[in-house]
Amino acid sequence: MSYNDVLSMPTYERRFFLGLLNKESREREERIEEMKAKAQTKGGKGSRTTRVSGNALKNRMKNGDIPLE
Repeated sequence: MSYNDVLSMPTYERRFFLGLLNKESREREERIEEMKAKAQTKGGKGSRTTRVSGNALKNRMKNGDIPLE
């Protein structure tokens, strides 16, 4: 449906149509979130990362915990 078609509708039909579009988009987003949650719980590799501050990194490199290249 084009923009002009929606604008030419009576107000009550336009409101109903826009309500349907909002409902459909919310349901689509919920399905996407459910699929993402299922994909994460299937035991695949995660995206876990660890962050080390600058001073801690320097100390680890001095102690030999992290090899220098």
